Amino acid sequence: MAVLVLYGEKRYFREHWNKGLSVSLRFCRRGVNAGERCLLEETICNEKRMPLPSLQVKFKTSASFMFEQDGNASVTDYYYRTDLFAAGGRRRITRTLEFIPSSRGFYELDSFDILARDFLYTTTCSERRDNNTCLYVYPYKRDVSRFDILYRRMQGEQLARRTLEEDPFAFRSMREYRPTDSMRRINWKSTAKSGKLLVNMYESSYDQEICILLDGSCRNEGHKREMQEMAISLASSVAADLLQRGVPVSLHSNMTDILTGELVYCPAGNTGQHLNLVDRQLALADTESLHGSVEAIWKETKEHGKSRRCYLIITSEETEALYRLVEEMRAEKEAVYGIILCREGEAGQPQDGFMYWEV
Repeated sequence: MAVLVLYGEKRYFREHWNKGLSVSLRFCRRGVNAGERCLLEETICNEKRMPLPSLQVKFKTSASFMFEQDGNASVTDYYYRTDLFAAGGRRRITRTLEFIPSSRGFYELDSFDILARDFLYTTTCSERRDNNTCLYVYPYKRDVSRFDILYRRMQGEQLARRTLEEDPFAFRSMREYRPTDSMRRINWKSTAKSGKLLVNMYESSYDQEICILLDGSCRNEGHKREMQEMAISLASSVAADLLQRGVPVSLHSNMTDILTGELVYCPAGNTGQHLNLVDRQLALADTESLHGSVEAIWKETKEHGKSRRCYLIITSEETEALYRLVEEMRAEKEAVYGIILCREGEAGQPQDGFMYWEV
């Protein structure tokens, strides 16, 4: 009788253990800054009457995720975790795991294993299931207050260019004549009607946008990854600071998107959600796959806009080719500024419009 009961219990459990059983893992947020707390939610739903006295959920995530509860985990190339549940009949269990992502990137949790043991703990059944959840870890935000002088110069040049570079085909309004106005700006018909000198005002052909050119090139192989990640972090921090000031920001880079293989690019915008778009592109940036130089990035920007704008170059490659490019851009009446990354103690005398950031 004992043998028959044991055989029947095993067979029944194998046939019914996974029926009406749903398991899901999901990140509670779509995107989070590196170093901020995030939550991973595990949900077990056992819709049948038969209980599951021992149910294990095994999954792996990035080793850069630092979990608060590490009792049933091991870390090698990945973070491997096993969580144990006792799922009664028609029960739903939700467990929240708190962790801190330490590295920028895009992370997926696309599968997990579930293992269940029968009532007598003599049989183990297992199954691998697909999962669909992902997390964008945005770059660290740095204190970029030292660049206030650079911002003021950039914004001052923008205002000056807006008054100088008017589009004669984009009429805006009229105002009274001033001694500094050109006689060609006088609207003679309106002047004759009103009895006082009126001049035309036009919209500017100069774009207020600040375009960040992010260069992932680095010749220092020993510190290449560190310099690249710092450049990405600075691009995100500068964009956040400029957007907070209400300045439209766009992003171009010679790094590629790990999902699409295309160059990292984000169009101009200054809304509250635009920083998330910029950070999402930076989270997807592949530092190992670079296409082209800063010059190629600049030429790429011309295809995304006709009007001139203010450029901010972020690079760790301070070369003669870089400054030749800057001279060429300024010869075409472009406003160009830059942030150059260097090792501590290696900063020299910056060129006009450029500043150093020591790593």
